[in-house]
Amino acid sequence: MAPQGVDLSKTLTLAATTAAERAMLAQLQGNLLKGHGRPHAAHLLLRFTQAGPARRFLRSLRRHLSHADEQLADADRVRLARAAGMALQTPPFVGCLLTHAGYRALDIAHARCPSDPAFVEGLKDRQPMLRDPDPAGWDTAYRGALHALVQVGGDAAQVDATLAALAADLPDGVERLGTERGRCWRNRDGAGIEHFGFVCGRSQPLMIEEDVARDAARGGGSGHWSPRFALSQVLVRDPAVDDPVAHGSYVVYRKLEQNVAAFQHAEAALARGLKKLGHAADAALAGAMLVGRFADGTPLALQGHDGLRAPVPNDFDYAGDPQGLKCPLHAHVRKTNPRGDTAREFGLPAQAERARLMARRSMPYGERRQDAQMRFSDAPSQGVGLLFMACQASIVEQFEFSQANWANDEGFVLGHTGIDPLAGQGGAVKHSHHAGWGDAQAPTLQQRMAGFVTLKGGAYFFAPSLAFFAAL
Repeated sequence: MAPQGVDLSKTLTLAATTAAERAMLAQLQGNLLKGHGRPHAAHLLLRFTQAGPARRFLRSLRRHLSHADEQLADADRVRLARAAGMALQTPPFVGCLLTHAGYRALDIAHARCPSDPAFVEGLKDRQPMLRDPDPAGWDTAYRGALHALVQVGGDAAQVDATLAALAADLPDGVERLGTERGRCWRNRDGAGIEHFGFVCGRSQPLMIEEDVARDAARGGGSGHWSPRFALSQVLVRDPAVDDPVAHGSYVVYRKLEQNVAAFQHAEAALARGLKKLGHAADAALAGAMLVGRFADGTPLALQGHDGLRAPVPNDFDYAGDPQGLKCPLHAHVRKTNPRGDTAREFGLPAQAERARLMARRSMPYGERRQDAQMRFSDAPSQGVGLLFMACQASIVEQFEFSQANWANDEGFVLGHTGIDPLAGQGGAVKHSHHAGWGDAQAPTLQQRMAGFVTLKGGAYFFAPSLAFFAAL
């Protein structure tokens, strides 16, 4: 008897999957429920100029696409091999995402296309609401019609070989607009870092029970903030396929350039300003006031200096810091994951706030230099940044809500907060920095901190089920 559907209102337990769940995983693309974990990546940006050849190309691409069940099995094998002190190479990861314009260029009926209003309209046309820079100034590959993104992940050699094979297979009717290259940078503790030097990828929604258990075993806990999220946080039915187990996810993709030199200059200037007010601040604390965590991942809500490691605690909230005297209300990680701030201030259910979070699958781009301590030893002003990718069930209710109502909202929670210094767009309100961690009587330095991150392009995508490609 054929599976009749999947319960998206709960997490997935791999040790006890139902027939419907196993069928779903066999048809689901990888990198949605769990990041592919490869150290290098390339994103091939495509435009379709002829529907027939484009359909044939995507149908042939299906044999390369990574299935979620295979990806999860690979992840377990790698984890066990590492625990045994062994190295294990996995096959390259390949995924394919389509924009709404891509669906239409393939002559897919409108009723069969994903229907999220933001996805249908596209990132460029949402620019006024998001306060994004004018698309005319984006990188060339993103200015015109963008129809598909093919992801490749692996070690450097795997990525190069797979990318070359895919590019060689492009037929007339499929135009290559450009290729983005990314790689994972790590600090001396082996944690992934972004170009400002901060540990990244924390507080991810976990939709697989085994991942939740491993997080708890590492000290993750769930007394204050739980990483456990239902499948519905990310997955929706694939409208182009009649099979009830065929699912996909909306993916927001944004190329964000980071001005490292400007960020470090702002860190130093803020530290000097706080010292004049009598606070023994250094650049590390100043940076934590902008990010909400120290470079090693220590949450500023827990202590006013770094050093919480192995593992860095993630089970915390801001209930004991409602005024932002420890972790500023404008700090990036607080703005993008309020951990109860909006529920407390506006009387909302905690789940209403948690429903806005996305599963992030980002990767840094650009080349850097690192010293013997695995610290970045250069400070570029351009050419480096983040290939931001986030999976969700609704672009309107998740990415766009959190961007417009949290990151960009200058009156976030208590008013006169200012925009998120990293992800926020626009705004003129100055940020308040207390010259004394947790001290309500300490003087405050008013200084606007922004302009370190610039959107260079992007698009709204959908990750179709593998059944979609087979049926083209």
